[in-house]
Amino acid sequence: MSKVIAYKNTDRLCFCQIKFDSSERVLISIASVPHQSIKVIKLLAGIIPYKTIWEFSAGPSGEKDGHDRLLLMFKDRASAQVKHPLDAIMLKLLQCRSCDEAASTLLEAEAKVSSST
Repeated sequence: MSKVIAYKNTDRLCFCQIKFDSSERVLISIASVPHQSIKVIKLLAGIIPYKTIWEFSAGPSGEKDGHDRLLLMFKDRASAQVKHPLDAIMLKLLQCRSCDEAASTLLEAEAKVSSST
């Protein structure tokens, strides 16, 4: 079963590392400066950033609903109480077994929200 290896959600740091059943690892990183963005990066040997598998950015204009769009993208009935995008995406990715499956899940969630807006 996929599991959380590291998690930090403070005023200064916002990231999570997940190890999938396939032994692959990803780093979920959320930034708010210079604008709100999130990256999911595949890690080589569990520590070296290797390849970005998905990225979302609110853009330089700041897209006021960026935080809400991220929550909407990854929330489901099981995680209805989730208040932060990091927690929402982490819960979604813990259901995946590999980086390929995670990338598909992320793209599908993004497409679903884009089509409804």
